[in-house]
Amino acid sequence: MANQDVRWRRAQALLLENALDVATMAACLGQDETRMEAMLGDKPSKKIPDSLALLMEQTFSKPKGWLDQDEDGGITFDLFGG
Repeated sequence: MANQDVRWRRAQALLLENALDVATMAACLGQDETRMEAMLGDKPSKKIPDSLALLMEQTFSKPKGWLDQDEDGGITFDLFGG
């Protein structure tokens, strides 16, 4: 079972890293904006399911399981070298 606090923090890092808001991320992932807001907003009321976590990792070029890792050791997978 994934730690939802870790997933939420890592999802927030993805938003920041890619300069996205929740609505734009929802559009990138082909997801419903309201549902995404419930998972990624300031006070999440829904958990990020495994299928969405995998889709986020694939879409943003992160290794499988990245969303569940509490620490990444400073390794970056930024395609633009930022």
